[in-house]
Amino acid sequence: MTGLWPAGWNTDATDARGPAQASAPPPAQPLVLTVALPAALQAASDAARRTLYPEGAARAPAHLGLFRHLPGPMLTALRNDLVAVVAGTAAPLATPEPVRLKNGLLMLPVRSPGLLAVRESLADRWHGLLAPGDGATPVLHITLAGVRARPRLSSPPLPMAPWRAAGLLLWQAGGYGEACWRPLVALRFRR
Repeated sequence: MTGLWPAGWNTDATDARGPAQASAPPPAQPLVLTVALPAALQAASDAARRTLYPEGAARAPAHLGLFRHLPGPMLTALRNDLVAVVAGTAAPLATPEPVRLKNGLLMLPVRSPGLLAVRESLADRWHGLLAPGDGATPVLHITLAGVRARPRLSSPPLPMAPWRAAGLLLWQAGGYGEACWRPLVALRFRR
C-alpha cells in the first residue's frame, strides 16, 4: 500500500493481498512484523539510524517491531490473520518517550496500549507458531542502533509528539549480517 512503507523500501509489488507473485513459494526466512510509522518520524528515525548504525540501516529501516521471528512458511495464514485484525482496528495512538540506551540498543521507547492490544490479539491467534522471543510482551520501541553500533549521539533529534499508527508491515528478514529485509505485506488500520 502506498504511503506505508519507509522511503526507499517500497516495492510497489505488495499490498493487503500480499506478494504480487502469489504462486511463489512462501519464504523460508523468518518474517518480521513492524508498525508503519508516520512519515516525519520514520524519516527522522532513519536519519538517526544511518548516522549511528550505517551497516544496520542498509539492511533494515528504523522500526517498531511487534514480532521478530514469525514462520515464513506460514505466510498465507499469517497474512489472513493480519487482514482480519487490522480491518477491525482503529489506528492506535502512540506516545514516544525519551531516547535511551538499554543493553547496547539505542531506542526510542513508545507507549501504546492500543498497539499492545493489537499484538496480544495476534499472539492469541498465533499461539503455537511464536518463537520463544516473540512469546513475551515486548517493551515497544523504535530501534535506532544495535549492539554493534558506536552511538555518537545520546539523543538524536526525533519528533516527540503523540502519533497514530497507520498500519502494519510484514517483512521477510534476511539473516543477521546478511541480506536486507524485503517488504511483503502492508496493511492499513481502519480510520
